[in-house]
Amino acid sequence: MADVTWDEIRSLRADFLNLQLTETANKLSERNCVELIGLLVKEGLLNVIYTTDGKDIITEQRLIREILDEIYANGGRINIVDLAQHLKIDLTYIESKVGDVCKEDPTLQFTLGQFISAEYTNRLVEEINDMLVERGLISFSELIRQFDLPTEYLNSIVTNRIIGSSLHNIKFESGTLYTENYVRLQQNILIGYLQAAFLPVRVNEIIKNTRVNENLIQNLIVNLIRDNRINGNLIGTSKENAIFYPKLYIDAQAKYIESFFSQNGYIEYSLVRNLGVTDPEGQTKLVLKDQNQILFLISGCIDLLKFLPQLEMNIENGLASNEYVDITTLMPNSFNENDIEKLFKTETSIKELITSLGGEFISNTFIIGKELQEKIDQKLNQICQECAEKESTQCTPQMYAAAVQGNITLATPSLAKGATGKKPSASTGKRKGASKVVEETNPNQETVSFISKDEIKTQIQTINEELPDEIIDLLADNLHSTKSRQYLDLFIQRVKESFKLKENETSHDTTRKTEMKNIQETLKQLHGNICIFSRSIEQLIADNETNLADTLQRHLIRSLCSDMCDVIIREIDTSASAKTGQLSIEERNKIIQKMPESTRNHLSKVNESLNGKNAETTLTRLEDAAGELLQIILKRPNKKTEKDLILDIREKLKAKLTDEQDPAMILHLTITLLFYAVNNGRLIHAPGKAVPTLIKFLSKTLPSNINQRLYEMQEFVIQQSTAEVASTQLPNEKIEFIKKLGLNAKENMSFTSFSNDNNETS
Repeated sequence: MADVTWDEIRSLRADFLNLQLTETANKLSERNCVELIGLLVKEGLLNVIYTTDGKDIITEQRLIREILDEIYANGGRINIVDLAQHLKIDLTYIESKVGDVCKEDPTLQFTLGQFISAEYTNRLVEEINDMLVERGLISFSELIRQFDLPTEYLNSIVTNRIIGSSLHNIKFESGTLYTENYVRLQQNILIGYLQAAFLPVRVNEIIKNTRVNENLIQNLIVNLIRDNRINGNLIGTSKENAIFYPKLYIDAQAKYIESFFSQNGYIEYSLVRNLGVTDPEGQTKLVLKDQNQILFLISGCIDLLKFLPQLEMNIENGLASNEYVDITTLMPNSFNENDIEKLFKTETSIKELITSLGGEFISNTFIIGKELQEKIDQKLNQICQECAEKESTQCTPQMYAAAVQGNITLATPSLAKGATGKKPSASTGKRKGASKVVEETNPNQETVSFISKDEIKTQIQTINEELPDEIIDLLADNLHSTKSRQYLDLFIQRVKESFKLKENETSHDTTRKTEMKNIQETLKQLHGNICIFSRSIEQLIADNETNLADTLQRHLIRSLCSDMCDVIIREIDTSASAKTGQLSIEERNKIIQKMPESTRNHLSKVNESLNGKNAETTLTRLEDAAGELLQIILKRPNKKTEKDLILDIREKLKAKLTDEQDPAMILHLTITLLFYAVNNGRLIHAPGKAVPTLIKFLSKTLPSNINQRLYEMQEFVIQQSTAEVASTQLPNEKIEFIKKLGLNAKENMSFTSFSNDNNETS
């Protein structure tokens, strides 16, 4: 070692230095690096995240730092979607590290997919405050648009950081931020404008003239009124319909209402509404709340102490001088029938006064006196007596038979002879338009008619020529049905009396034989018709048309079956013949209870079934009663007899339809014949109320154009029956089309020709 020199040491040092500075030639390839990292990850010795392009890797700790750097590099706010693009890391890794990032920096917030730092929030608060100081007002929607922040986050910032800690006393109402100075300025503008107003002014007009913020104006006006800084009322819920009423104007309204009411004893709501009051009833009640004895009606209110005595005096004078009173002329102009009705219901003293004076209400608005009533009643009673005496002496045996059986009815007023201005006369046969409900199969049905409504009007005019037309019309409408029924009863009585002597002159045996023959024919005809109609009902039940079948069964039982039962009862007990018309179930029970037990048992079963819904059961019991009690055997018709009966009924229906003029009867008869045409030659006995159901039933089979015509006719009939005076008339060609449809109805008919006719008419 001693032989070693310093030169050798320096040389050795230089060699080592050169060796250290020399780069190694052995390097790891990229593939080796990938395999090495994959092995480390597989062994759990290393956790890394690959970029989306697969070229780079990053550890989880480094990812958190990179996220934090990106947040601050973007001003303290960044969306995780943008963050994933910047770092080239899959979005799921970013989302999984949200909690770790916020834990790393507790001042960070993560809201709806965005990282927001405390510094960004502070800058945001400062910027909003600066905007409020400069402008005085900012809408919340504008902040959302400008800063593009989630609504919940921005709302919390406004609530906690701006309103709660601001030095400018900022308020947040109706989606708007505004300062106290701004509100004070807006209030001063409104005070100046509204204090100068002496007429109602719309809020929209205030906004236009003052440019006060439209979102705040209603609250500002309400607060100013509440604090007594302006005097008046704001009426309306939105700025479009809200109106400010100055107190000066309101006081003038109240003074006018009170003055008018005091002078006249009433006030109308229409008058109050014309003053500009949106709630006239409420305002009137408020102004007159200290008044006593006020009755509030629908169209206004009245002072009972002042108005009622005057009304009673006018009614008394009117009945004494004119024999009638029109209440509407005694009431304020805008008061209607509903007001009058409410007044009379509330103040019963008025009705008591009218009753004590012998007056009678013929409507809600008209009263006639006792003297006028008696004159009209005497006049019409005299006409009843004269007509009944004259016509009863000229009636036929058929009319007498109908009178005995209760088969006389009143003719339809619109088609009765009296309606044309001729003298009233008793019909000697079935008359056109005799009834809305068709009794097609009763050959003994007779009709009589009393004088028409027009003739009653003429008689009333001869009694008092000064009566208004409206009162005459009401009296005629009320009296026509009453006097017609009175005339019918009197006519039947006179017919029976006139034929009583003739019956006494005929020997008992001959009369009895004739009666039995007539009864037998009547029962057989009723029985055959019931069988025909029952077959149709059975077919409807088989076709699952149960509702329609039930309606037809009930009508068949209560009409033809009841008539058949009455014929049997009247033949057994002659005292029952004194009762006109169809017997009720109670009347039959009283008569049946007086009969021997064997007879009573049969007829009780029949009468019980008349209140049921099974026509077959009722028919069977009627057959048994006729056979056991009258020895009249009623056999069910065979196919040939049935066909002959159907054809006979059909021809009678067509004959009736040919002469018919009443639209309701035309529609009823046509529907019956169409049912025959589309249902294999079957006939029905239907009430008038079943016509709409039958039209609906037939619509399944008939062409659409014919259905349309039937529905049009139905609507017209309904309107005609509900209206007192027909406002419209159906064209004659449409009525004739319906009539032609019924007259040409036959089995398996084709409706092609009617479709062509319909198109030509259209």
